[in-house]
Amino acid sequence: MITYELLGARALADRGTISPVPIVGPFPAIIVPAEAITIHTANDVWRLGKGQFITLLQAEQNMSLVPADKEQFASVYSLSFKSYKLVKREESSLLYEVDTEQLPEHGQIMEFPRHAEGLLHKLLEQYRKADTSPKLHLLMYELLDAILVKRLDDSIFMTNDTAIKRAVAYVQQHYEAPLTRSFLAKLTGFNESYFSSLFRKETGWSFAEYLNRIRIDQAKHMLLGTTDKLQEIANQTGFSDGSYLGKTFSKIVHLSPSSFRSRRQSNRVVGMQFLGALLALGIQPLAGTREVLRSSLLLREEMPDIVELEELDQVQALHSLQPELIVAPTYYYSYPDILKELETIAPVLMIPWGQLDKLEEVRLLGRLLGRTYEAEKWISRLQQSAAEAREAIAPFISTTATVGLFELWYDDSWLIPHMPVRSAYNLFQLLGLNPPPRIRQEVLLTGKHRTVKEQDLPSYAATHMFLIVHTDDTEAFREKLMQRSVWKQLVHERGCQLHLLKLNEFWLDDGRSLELQLAVLVNRLTTIS
Repeated sequence: MITYELLGARALADRGTISPVPIVGPFPAIIVPAEAITIHTANDVWRLGKGQFITLLQAEQNMSLVPADKEQFASVYSLSFKSYKLVKREESSLLYEVDTEQLPEHGQIMEFPRHAEGLLHKLLEQYRKADTSPKLHLLMYELLDAILVKRLDDSIFMTNDTAIKRAVAYVQQHYEAPLTRSFLAKLTGFNESYFSSLFRKETGWSFAEYLNRIRIDQAKHMLLGTTDKLQEIANQTGFSDGSYLGKTFSKIVHLSPSSFRSRRQSNRVVGMQFLGALLALGIQPLAGTREVLRSSLLLREEMPDIVELEELDQVQALHSLQPELIVAPTYYYSYPDILKELETIAPVLMIPWGQLDKLEEVRLLGRLLGRTYEAEKWISRLQQSAAEAREAIAPFISTTATVGLFELWYDDSWLIPHMPVRSAYNLFQLLGLNPPPRIRQEVLLTGKHRTVKEQDLPSYAATHMFLIVHTDDTEAFREKLMQRSVWKQLVHERGCQLHLLKLNEFWLDDGRSLELQLAVLVNRLTTIS
């Protein structure tokens, strides 16, 4: 059992801070920058990108930080703490000792989880108030638990080498072709031996393993979604014949293709993602990860019995649930060990993540899980809800009004999301609202997110601005915004209306989530503030 004691929480640097900034104790500490920084010591140089943090277990000679790419700092935060492990339990007492073995290594750089940003800012604010209540300890424990354990984001592969990115993309697009290691090595400009070692280093898979995994996952879709014979499926997925496909399938999935096909109408399904889509099909997910469930708060009441996996690598807990299928997003290819372990529990159905139209996502799952009728029925219901919503907001939205969607990032910049995420689909597709010209041209038509600094928001401003923020106290956050000149200008001079949304209710918007989020959006637009 691990517990933590907070020793300090502060901003090491901010705009206007003179570089370099010395880093002094106490330790252990974590350093979280809003923009890229470089940490120098007498012996090491560590480069942290935006959205990362570093663990420092002890002091080093001449330890300091400087901005990485710019002349000025953005915010850099430091949290110092003690870590304790329970070593003895007696009837009336517990004995803890200082312990750092469970912490990341000194100098390890990791990704800072998006949902932890709100916890960080809450902790800093509470600490500045000199509040030593149990709430502060709870915030500290929750934050360190969220970022120091093995996280979903820690080991995203295919991020360091562009050649391996090209190889992976080529496999995903041409899996049915007679691909070989020598061909991909030549395509990427490496010899075979170096290509093999680099591919494994970057992805966690051998090339042959990864190619077979992609092909088998395509075969799974065809087994569930068609009546094609095994030989026909082999021809379309790159296997030489049905017999070889069957042997490879059984080795990876631990079921024969025919046994897997019989699970088409499974009810006992674990959702590592796509919880809203499963609910839309009338399936109650057996389990999900804490990361996803914390980001799906609008769905929680509809999943009262769902089992929450505290960490992604604690999948052994799924054995007792006896699932028939596990639905996972394609980014799980980044976690070979976890994906292989999931396959020992139940067959894993990989679904494209962030690529499909929201309704097509439900249709795909409906087709694969034998619920085509349920999928179409739900889609009709959603479209009817959208039609009613358009009528409801019509008296409140002028024909010349525009609508924008913006998500606050922890460095005070604002993400403008494109159609697949954060209810942009609800606003622009289902409600048919008009975006400002720059959002239409630079985001919706390009299909790419755009991040802008706060001072640049006026050129993307809309009549109605939906702001997704990482706090539950949206009204208190609104008050803080209105103390800043940009927001005063937008509201008082430009007449913009601000509608604040909670990140943990709008992070994910698949299936049933769309309906619930649509209702929230309509409520905001029809409520006169």
